[in-house]
Amino acid sequence: MPILPLDLIEDILSRLPVKSLKRFRSVAKSWCSLVDSEKFIKSHLRRSLTSYSNHHLILGGGPALYSVDLGPLNKALVLKPPFSYNNMNGVTSSCHGLVLVMSEPPVFWNPFARSYRVLPDSSVEPPPGSGFYALVSYGFGYDSITDDYKVLKVMDFKNHVTQVTILMETGIFSLKSNSWKKIQDFPYPLPFVGGHTRAPVNGSMHTLVYADGSTDAARIMAFSFETEKHCEMKLPKGVKTRDSGLSLTVVGGSLCLICMQRSRVVIWVMKEYGVEESWSILLTIKPPAMGPHFCVKPLVYSRDGNKVLLNWHDKRLVWYDLRKKTLQQVRVDDIPFSFYAQYCVESLVSLEAPDQVKKRGTETKGKGGSKKRDDFLSVGFKLVL
Repeated sequence: MPILPLDLIEDILSRLPVKSLKRFRSVAKSWCSLVDSEKFIKSHLRRSLTSYSNHHLILGGGPALYSVDLGPLNKALVLKPPFSYNNMNGVTSSCHGLVLVMSEPPVFWNPFARSYRVLPDSSVEPPPGSGFYALVSYGFGYDSITDDYKVLKVMDFKNHVTQVTILMETGIFSLKSNSWKKIQDFPYPLPFVGGHTRAPVNGSMHTLVYADGSTDAARIMAFSFETEKHCEMKLPKGVKTRDSGLSLTVVGGSLCLICMQRSRVVIWVMKEYGVEESWSILLTIKPPAMGPHFCVKPLVYSRDGNKVLLNWHDKRLVWYDLRKKTLQQVRVDDIPFSFYAQYCVESLVSLEAPDQVKKRGTETKGKGGSKKRDDFLSVGFKLVL
């Protein structure tokens, strides 16, 4: 049997899920080097992002985390983090297959490559005295200029009685340097709800803020992980914010605004990033489909783009047909009774610190078997997809 060219092997492997690639690292030394290479990690991520393969939902419900493959979309599997944590309070929106686990301390985690990094202490000095409390917000994203993943942390120390901000501390963590640094303070007080839920789009983290504490003064603040600066973005023209519950999310790589009102839910999408005129209504849900105190969150488009999957009141997953404007419930076995959901794509992006990689390399150095694995390629193989 003829030997397959290495570039063809690379093309085949780049289509596979992370779990299979982790196993195939033991086939041959050359395969291990290929899968671990920065070039392959990026090409695998690009293929996964532009196709409908290796896409998942991360569900949080009760004490456990779950994964649902968006291909079959039929069963929830328990995820077992390879680290210990206390008081987990959800995970952030994902970026390149990474999530930030809201624990003490927070943990950077790739749930499919099973690599993680516990964030070091940011060493924030609280204001003097005891008549205050702190609101803490986290978000993270990718800096394409430096090829680095960064975590934004905002601490808003407020007076117990007046609720006025006493001190604002803003820091950013770099995965490459494994350290924090202080940056320009966040320009507005943090909202009292959704303190760690942020929308990462186009290399920026987006946060809903309220200039005077009311929804009438709602606006979007965008923090660029490249420039490490804050800038303001406008809400859609005509959006009704009075007596509305507002939140941000990401669908199909676009920024979305969810506007929940007493009589309906309207979801807006920014089709062209940064262009105010590109805001358009994605869908509207009215009674009798919705009930009182109803909430809905769009998660991901279908393969053909004609449907959007919704987290329906934190109880169900529902397909909304954008053309027919109809709803179809999805049956997923072993799904928790109540859950939050985040879209996540599989990736090989590693979160191991340099000393962890060096230690792992030392442990494996000198072990036999690589010659036999390399001989495997000289004979040839049959790979079924």
